[in-house]
Order: sequence, then structure tokens, then C-alpha cells
Amino acid sequence: MEWWQDLYNRQIYFDLYEKQDTVLAPHQVEEIVNLLRIKPPAKILDVCCGYGRHSVELAKRGFDVIGVDISEQQIKRAKEIAGNMAISFQIADARKLNFQNDFDVAINLFLSFGYFQIVDEDIAVLKSVFQALKPGGKFLMDFWNREKEIKNFRPTESEKIGDINILKEWNFDYLRGRLNWRNTVIFPDGRKETFEHSIRAYTIVELRQLFERVGFEFSSVYGSLSGEPFSIDSESAVIVASKPRRR
Repeated sequence: MEWWQDLYNRQIYFDLYEKQDTVLAPHQVEEIVNLLRIKPPAKILDVCCGYGRHSVELAKRGFDVIGVDISEQQIKRAKEIAGNMAISFQIADARKLNFQNDFDVAINLFLSFGYFQIVDEDIAVLKSVFQALKPGGKFLMDFWNREKEIKNFRPTESEKIGDINILKEWNFDYLRGRLNWRNTVIFPDGRKETFEHSIRAYTIVELRQLFERVGFEFSSVYGSLSGEPFSIDSESAVIVASKPRRR
């Protein structure tokens, strides 16, 4: 089973996160629009869109949106949520997107980069996005702040969502630069369901090298979608890059 099937095709994923994350989406989209200074009817590609909460909010604001995700269950749910809205949701591998100079903006949110096992696969994602953008197009990636995660590393954490408990067990693979974790979901009746994550914990320097390797101009790094300055204690690393205009 591929990692996205084990993680994102599970019903428990929607049960745990859809309600609370959907509530946050309108404000997050407003911050993105302000940070990138974009206006409708700009054409936006939502890469690894999940169940489409950000795509839907962008479409409500008049943007022309296409959302792509490799998980068939995420895309199925996105289409259900969008209903008759003018959004195209497509099952697609981010390493092999079939777009060429089509979009004004591409976004990749909620830590959706670095899951593949080798760097070349991550580079393929960036190449795909680069090709999809028009010259001068902008790319925003919302990534982990690796420095904060490592500084505050704890091998175990617990979380409670409603009446469901989640035990999170972490380890950091120093030789491969990967954060690995196992989530054990404990239901009120004692039932347990376990799924695992593994993500390459890129530094900002490493990300910049990857972006520039495929041709992006690396513009800025922020500490949040609101545009606050990046620091070691920032909640996330929000990277903004652009595709050079033709010369």
C-alpha cells in the first residue's frame, strides 16, 4: 500500500481533521490572497489540495481554481463539498502534472511536501509546478519550520479531539533527515487504529537549493501565512518563489 493510501484514504482522517481545519480555511485563504497580492480572476493551482477546503474558499472569492491530489478519497470528498461550484478537482500525481504555462499562482499548503522517499521525487514535484506556472507566476509553499521541530523535539505527544485520544510517537532519522511518526487513534470504546507518517525535514537552505535547481527565483520566507518575519520559533516556514519572466 502506498503511503497516501494508508494515510489520506482513511475515513478517520476526515473524522479527526475535516471539521476543525475547514473552520480555519477562510482566514488562511484571506492571508494568502493578501500575502501574494493577487486578485480575481487569477488562475490558481492547488497542489495536494486534499478535500479542497482552500480551493473552495478561493473559488468563493472569484478565483479560477483547479485542485489536484493523488488520493482518490480526498478528491471524492472535495467534489462532494464543492457541489456545483466552478472548481475542477482532479486525481493527479504532483510529480507528473499535465499543465504547461497555465497558472498565475500555485499553492501547496498544510505540509504536503517531502513525503516521497528520495530527493529526486521531490524535485519532480517542483519541476511539475514550475512547468504549470505562467512566466512571472508565483508559488507559495507552507512547510514545517524544521528548526523549531528539532529544537522542541519530544518522542511522544498526545492529542484529544472530541472524545478521541491520539498518541503520537516520533523519531528523527539523522542520516536521512526525516521525521517519522506513528499515530495511534484510541476510540472511546477502546478500539485502536494506527497509521504512520514520514517526511523529509528540509532546512530552508536545502529548500532554496531545490527551488533554484528547477529554475524558481526564491523570493521570501515568512513565519506564517500572515507574512510575519521568519524565526527559529515560527510556527511554519512559508516560502514564496516565482517563475522568471521570459527574457
